[in-house]
Amino acid sequence: MRYESEHKPKIRERILKEAAKDIRTKGPLQVSVAGVMSKAGLTHGGFYAHFASKEALIEAAIGQMFNQVMARWDKENQ
Repeated sequence: MRYESEHKPKIRERILKEAAKDIRTKGPLQVSVAGVMSKAGLTHGGFYAHFASKEALIEAAIGQMFNQVMARWDKENQ
């Protein structure tokens, strides 16, 4: 089955969203790939199509969290 070109980025965003939630509640050391993928409604096996490692996931999720905070700060301080 062929997916639309925006399918993979949408799935990646879904994974990052769930990882960010786990980081906020548990801290980055307690995040599990299986848990994040389950919460995103995906299988653990699909993880490596989006990230090279758990560390890459944590790095991307924290980066996205900072970007969201900065965008909100910029909007509030204009």
